Amino acid sequence: MEEDRAAAALPLGERFADGPFPPHHHGCFGCGPSNPASPLISFVRRGDLVRGTFMLDHRHQGAPGVAHGGIVAAALDEACGSILFPLQQPAVTVKLDVDFKAPARLHREFVVTSMLSAREGRKLFIDAVLTDGDTVIATGRAIFVEVDHDHFVQLGANPGELSSLGA
Repeated sequence: MEEDRAAAALPLGERFADGPFPPHHHGCFGCGPSNPASPLISFVRRGDLVRGTFMLDHRHQGAPGVAHGGIVAAALDEACGSILFPLQQPAVTVKLDVDFKAPARLHREFVVTSMLSAREGRKLFIDAVLTDGDTVIATGRAIFVEVDHDHFVQLGANPGELSSLGA
């Protein structure tokens, strides 16, 4: 199924309207305003796609002048996880494959776009692409698995802390 995923996005439903998302939570590495290492990815829903914008700076540097591959992978994972907002479904990453296409230069505006490309039982197959203008920086293919609403509370979240995911 994984290699055969269609290029078209599956519907994300009507539980969460088009427009901006709140942070996953305030300490989130990818989008949390209380995390000093966060690139503060700002996500919006546009139909069946989720789009995030952000910049990377010296905190995210790998080689001089370019972002570390780990933050590029984290941005793709964050975008894939943002698909959960409109679905109102808690889930966790179980696999993320990243293909790096070009260096991610610091101090540039990046766009990361994700879509739900397939579902199989509790598995959600999500594709993402990170771009700098017309240049594709990296692509990601993720598998998330739906979890019970109490999953994050058992790991230390406060009840209701992830209400944007229905948890």
